[in-house]
Amino acid sequence: MDFAGDFETHLTARPAAAERLAGWAAARGLKFVHIVLDRGRVASQPMLTLRTRGTLGDALADAARTTADLRADGFEVARVKVEAAPWNAGVPADDADALGPGYYFEHHLKLLLDPGFDAAALAGAARPHTAHLSRNARRVRADGRQERFVTQRCRRVGSRTAARRLDALAGELRARGHEIVSVEREFVVHDAGESLDDGWIEEPERFGRQVEEETR
Repeated sequence: MDFAGDFETHLTARPAAAERLAGWAAARGLKFVHIVLDRGRVASQPMLTLRTRGTLGDALADAARTTADLRADGFEVARVKVEAAPWNAGVPADDADALGPGYYFEHHLKLLLDPGFDAAALAGAARPHTAHLSRNARRVRADGRQERFVTQRCRRVGSRTAARRLDALAGELRARGHEIVSVEREFVVHDAGESLDDGWIEEPERFGRQVEEETR
């Protein structure tokens, strides 16, 4: 399946290479971001972002070229993750069309928080929605407020079910008084190196059974 449309690809390097990777990206006009997970096996994840319009094959080819350039300059690429826009061809709309566990919807809700916010309470609100927290290590606001991302994953479902789960998460956060400043939806179609996130988002082992119950 080529998932033709718009793609965003993240190439993740080892944590120790963060500053050097930032300089490498700037010299080439590429987007660099350093994401820090709230917890997990590899919390510090510096990465480049590539954008492709075409097919999954085109996105993978772009990733391969940039990966080769990185390796030639001494970087180790630990992960290649390709995200399709939710409107791309082949993205499942209904649960009956859901793809295997290697594919998943991912939602990013950016929150603007007051200094001294209760991170444990925020994580506790996110966890039942198969979500957890991260931040941009290079983003510091002059007004003292803090930004956090709440990232949700939905596997073995179609876009409609994923959208309902996103709405439920957003509703929970708003009910607790949190300000959501942006929401992004993506469908991950390739993830070589997902184990970097082990221990971050809790995804129930019985997830497939939950989907069956939702679609009865």
